[in-house]
Amino acid sequence: MDEKAIIRLVRSATLKINYAGYTILVDPVFADKGTLQSALGVNKNPRVHLTMSVSEIIEGVDMALLTHNHIDHYEPSVRQHLPKDIPFYIQPQDKDTIVQDGFTNVEVIEKSKTIGNLTIYRTTGRHGFGQTGRMMGPVSGYVLMAEGFPTIYIMGDCKWEPCILETVEKYHPDYIVVNSGGAVFPEFSKTDGCIIPDEQEVMTMLDTLPAHIKLIAVHMDAIDHCQTTREILRNEAHHHGADMSRLIIPEDGESIIL
Repeated sequence: MDEKAIIRLVRSATLKINYAGYTILVDPVFADKGTLQSALGVNKNPRVHLTMSVSEIIEGVDMALLTHNHIDHYEPSVRQHLPKDIPFYIQPQDKDTIVQDGFTNVEVIEKSKTIGNLTIYRTTGRHGFGQTGRMMGPVSGYVLMAEGFPTIYIMGDCKWEPCILETVEKYHPDYIVVNSGGAVFPEFSKTDGCIIPDEQEVMTMLDTLPAHIKLIAVHMDAIDHCQTTREILRNEAHHHGADMSRLIIPEDGESIIL
């Protein structure tokens, strides 16, 4: 197949994916720098500007895919920019929110959804452990699969744990998009740890996963409680002796051809 699979990092966890003839927008956040609440009560979010216009982000998009509706994955300005009839695929717990925002083509993916040559499988995990994980609520990931294309596993805001490895063993992805920001809430993190993978967790993933799987590390340098930056992740990978051909760390606006 001549068509390429392309993942473009918009900013933080927002992705624009060209795959199997479709353009998929994952976790849309269009907000201007400093217009959303701070997670830590320190710096307004997002902490950086978009590198492209909103019109460029939404151009050609066929569907939206939402891992969960926390404000760093879905925020109020989205309803002003996305067409109200765009197919919007979500986890069950987020349906009311997206429908109340005026979207009219909202569909829960319970287990899977097939659209043409593309099948989207919804996966689950935990957005942190202990009291923090319970507070963060449900979160999903998605596996994109199509004949002639590499399989992509979008982990979402899920921590690395045995159930995620089971998902990998079930779907055999070629690429895993991992939200590597190491987000913390100081009042809980001493006991519960971070709520998404940090740089050490990413190293554990590289050590544990089959050698053919490549990680695409995102969700860094934009949200104030994400403590792992791209620079910190690269430094940890260098110190760890990681195979950098397996760890892709895109900049905002950068496209990765798979």
